[in-house]
Amino acid sequence: MLEQTSYRVERINELIRRELTLLLRTSIKDPRLRDVIITDVLISRDLSSAKVFYTVIKEDKKMIESLLDKANGFFRIHLSKTIDLRHTPVLRFIFDSAPNTGARIEQLLSKL
Repeated sequence: MLEQTSYRVERINELIRRELTLLLRTSIKDPRLRDVIITDVLISRDLSSAKVFYTVIKEDKKMIESLLDKANGFFRIHLSKTIDLRHTPVLRFIFDSAPNTGARIEQLLSKL
């Protein structure tokens, strides 16, 4: 049975994704994190944790994951200031290989 996500949860997912993207573009000093693209955010039902899916084009996946984990506290502090939630969710960064898969599928379809 598929769970239906509420409108509020979807709105919070999009708001967190937008804020993290803005932070990566404007506030992060490490230039290696500027190429990170946040593809999706899935927050838990109780709003206590969030899976943040990201992709990166040029940099090493393991190094970027390590840098994002180190910047986790920075992200949570800024999210707590911009998003009006009782508790700021714990962020878990997960590499998203779907954009690369989508590009490959599109390439295969264009060959047909």
